[in-house]
Amino acid sequence: MWKRILSITEDKKSVIANLKPIETLSKKLSKSGIMEALTNLGASEFYLDQDVLGRFINDANEGKGEAYKDCVVAKRLNAQVTVELAEQDMLASMVVLGAYGGRGLLGSDLVHALAQSRVTKGINKAALKKVLIVSRTLSPGEVFVQPIAQGKNPVNGIDTRFIPLVDDVNKRVLAPQQKENSSKLDMRNLGETITVGEGDEVMRRIPATKGTPGYTVQGTIIPAKPGNDSPMKEGKGTALSAKDPNILVATVSGMPLIKDRSIDVDNALCMQNINVGTGHVKFKGALIVAGNIESGMIVRATGSITVGGFIESADVQAQGDIQVGKGIIGHTTADDEKRTCTVKSGAAIKANYAQYSELQAHDDIHLTVHSISNNIRCGQDLYIIDEKEKQGTLSGGMAKVGGKLICVNLGVEGDTATRVEAFGCYASYRERLEQYKEQYKQTQAKTMDIVRRELEFNKKPKEERSEKEHEEIERLKQETSEQMIKEKEMLAVLEDEFEDMLRENTIEVKSKVFSHVIIQFGDERIVIKRSHGPSIFNFTQYEIKCRSLLDENDVVSEI
Repeated sequence: MWKRILSITEDKKSVIANLKPIETLSKKLSKSGIMEALTNLGASEFYLDQDVLGRFINDANEGKGEAYKDCVVAKRLNAQVTVELAEQDMLASMVVLGAYGGRGLLGSDLVHALAQSRVTKGINKAALKKVLIVSRTLSPGEVFVQPIAQGKNPVNGIDTRFIPLVDDVNKRVLAPQQKENSSKLDMRNLGETITVGEGDEVMRRIPATKGTPGYTVQGTIIPAKPGNDSPMKEGKGTALSAKDPNILVATVSGMPLIKDRSIDVDNALCMQNINVGTGHVKFKGALIVAGNIESGMIVRATGSITVGGFIESADVQAQGDIQVGKGIIGHTTADDEKRTCTVKSGAAIKANYAQYSELQAHDDIHLTVHSISNNIRCGQDLYIIDEKEKQGTLSGGMAKVGGKLICVNLGVEGDTATRVEAFGCYASYRERLEQYKEQYKQTQAKTMDIVRRELEFNKKPKEERSEKEHEEIERLKQETSEQMIKEKEMLAVLEDEFEDMLRENTIEVKSKVFSHVIIQFGDERIVIKRSHGPSIFNFTQYEIKCRSLLDENDVVSEI
């Protein structure tokens, strides 16, 4: 029946349905047999419009007049292409619909699609060629998606960098050097001392960069964030170069000490050992001891102190860093007795190990092997751990740490107690925060007083209101409003900073926590009753929490 109803137009581009050739239907018309009829017409790949076809069948079955008029139910369609944008206009893709008996895409089709979608940047020509080729091989109605353009993210600027042009004294490894023309080690030669001469370049400043802007596929410019620019500071014994303001040069000879955005050059005193033969040493500058500081000696330095060997039962204090090649050793004393060995630094302390000593540092203390029965205080972090995180035991004694504590093992088997306190500055931070809160409340109360004064002023008859009082009220309102905004912002900053410190200043144990360890944060204290594996202890302001560092994959069940 469809053979008589369907016909193809002269241009071979459309198939027409019309009931005129058969006048009346002998049975109900359905979609059955239409594909066979289209094939006979050479239109099997044409696009068959199901909606139009459905309406024609209904009209024909109901005998409506529309069924006796030409109705285009199928047509030849060329491949079609649209452009879709994604990832905030950073990616453009061409969506190709396979041709229905028509041709594939032409270059002009792609140009038109790009123009309509306003895609002008980051276009991949190879991807466009692929779209042209694939469009000729697609089945009728098959969909093919090809990314054809990619935007460019902005590259943010780099902050100002300060590059030391000298080795870091604090990272110098004190170790015996190999003898010349020999495989043996010279135990007295621990490496050359790091020094600079007058006029030597010690630091280079690399200015911040502006960054490179990016763009979307539609050509919208995405601005880059410029780097933060910071000036270089002249230090003790250093000055900016007259030839290049981005170069710092030494103005005296001595030992370079790398600081934040600067370098200090200290006078350096080099000694073999400090003992009864040399007497006590007090020096304005940096002190380098190739060997040991022996029992009973008192050593003071305004700069750093570097010791190649041991500090044994001595009193050593420096305003700068104290670095010990081997260990810090005191004699055994009762818990309530003063330690026989005292090491105090205005900066940081580094050593392989320490035992039965008193260690105090303004910044970090770092021991790589162990800490046994020491009294330790540091303003920042305490590390009892080596680079490979295989050894580092804190056992016995007391450690009060301003920041966080990281060690491999905490405590020791037996009844020896180990006391540790982290985030030692918790109370002072808390007090400071409460002071700001109280100050903010007082400012709020002051603001309300001014508001009440203004209300009373406005209640007065106009003839009793003075311009002077009105101006004073307005001035006070402005001042308290600005003060409240400033204090509110400062309070928010302090609260965020306090939360960050609570989160960061923890006690982290990489391997094992033994019993009889006393852990303290603020006024809260807990005693470890049984041994634990890798753990991390943190403080919530209300309680001390312990969390295991083991993942499920680290725990193997026994079969």
